Amino acid sequence: MDMALKKDIYEDLTLIWQGMISREFTAECIVPDAMPDVGSIVDAEGVLTLRSKDTEAGSILLTASVSAFVLYMPDSGGDMQSLPVTVPVELTMEAPPADTDCRTVARLRIRALDARMANSRKISIRADIAAEAQSYQKRRLEIAVALEDEASSAHILTRTASMTAVSDVREKTFVVTDEYQLPATGASSILSQRVEAAVEEVKYVSGKAVFRGRVWVNLILAGAEDNKIFSGRYETEFSQIMEVNGEGEMAPEITIMLTGAYFDLPDQGGENGRIAAEIHLAAQCVCRQTREISYMADLYSNRTLLTGQTEPLELVTGIRSVSVRQTVTGSAEPAGTAGEVLGLFARVGSVAVEGDVVKAAVVIRLICRQQDGTYSLSRCRLTAEFTADLPAETELACVTVTVTDMYYAPSGSGIDVRASLQMEALAVSRQTILYVSQVTEDAEAWESMPPAASVTLARVEQGTDMWALARRYHSTVDAIEKTTRAEKGGCFSSQNADNKVLLLVFFYVTII
Repeated sequence: MDMALKKDIYEDLTLIWQGMISREFTAECIVPDAMPDVGSIVDAEGVLTLRSKDTEAGSILLTASVSAFVLYMPDSGGDMQSLPVTVPVELTMEAPPADTDCRTVARLRIRALDARMANSRKISIRADIAAEAQSYQKRRLEIAVALEDEASSAHILTRTASMTAVSDVREKTFVVTDEYQLPATGASSILSQRVEAAVEEVKYVSGKAVFRGRVWVNLILAGAEDNKIFSGRYETEFSQIMEVNGEGEMAPEITIMLTGAYFDLPDQGGENGRIAAEIHLAAQCVCRQTREISYMADLYSNRTLLTGQTEPLELVTGIRSVSVRQTVTGSAEPAGTAGEVLGLFARVGSVAVEGDVVKAAVVIRLICRQQDGTYSLSRCRLTAEFTADLPAETELACVTVTVTDMYYAPSGSGIDVRASLQMEALAVSRQTILYVSQVTEDAEAWESMPPAASVTLARVEQGTDMWALARRYHSTVDAIEKTTRAEKGGCFSSQNADNKVLLLVFFYVTII
């Protein structure tokens, strides 16, 4: 006969799928008739914007685009030209457990972007895109803590465990606007642009996730008077509030995706020498809550036969942020000592996680203006290694590597570069518990069991599991503890609480 169980109910969101994927996307562009023939390609830079994120039955579809700018020197000489190219991005990630009711968080980034010349009037561009996604689904977790029949003769072993669960997954779109000062000479056009955004601080205050961050904009522009090329780096801070569901203390984690970037130059001859910037962003929030849960780990009775069926349950017992900094150095090739560095850019390529070690590839690019007015590109490929020093049963999740600072200095063999990188991740601790999910009673089988011994001799050592001892000899933990506190050694007796065993004798008891 199945016995009714008293259960605690927890409603939250559980991670049912996560995965990573990388793909290469290509596009071709014909040079417009109004632009000169391509002599050599200097560089390719671009902005990745997320367009849509759809979770379907068994798959996640991400659509985005790369607004790329190819800088090239004309075949006939003259000023550097900029050719805009749009690279469509569509990624399908196979996620068998996912369905339309899931809440999905996604991150995309450009690992590499380069262009090559097919002929003097045709350019092809390649974008290496990496995507990471997690899908969360609503969960109703029922855990037995006792029997409904409080008058039953069952002895129940109750244990506690720490459980960190996702209480809410939210998304908010917002716009950051700013004006960036131009030099007195002004600018006639924007030749290339790169936009990055990151969250720097997150707090939870009374049901709201409060976060602040920063947007970095790198522009290469052509001067208004002499068409001389120059670069500008600008920063804009932002702060936002997002309402989240949950009770008690929360730990929100927020990631930022770019959804649009627009820049307007001032009118030529106007008084306002500023670039109007409008940056569209999407903030994705995963809010976690840690609580103590109780569960029925075991039970028995000295008056009837009870059988408990156990099930495993994997719990996330803790999540903490991990941040490790690393500095790498190298030399850019080919040498460009005779030129002026116009732009210094870095891009993180592949990121590999092996236990508590994270390895990342970094490519640093320097656009140099030579004395003859031409432009060249120098590259430096570096490898960074981060060690997180994780405890046992802990793994890294949501790993990101970003370049925080870059420096360069001319040297005899080329250009020496140094980059400071920061690895951010979540250290996730897990534990698997066994909890009683079903209890059956067989009173007839109990009556047919042979009688237990009247006297039992046992040697109890320090550290002995009192529950296992009581269960084995049809006694109770309280009865054993009362006896062991009364005597420190020798022989003594204890009557079982249910009178099934008349006498329980311990010999050389060493537990106090």
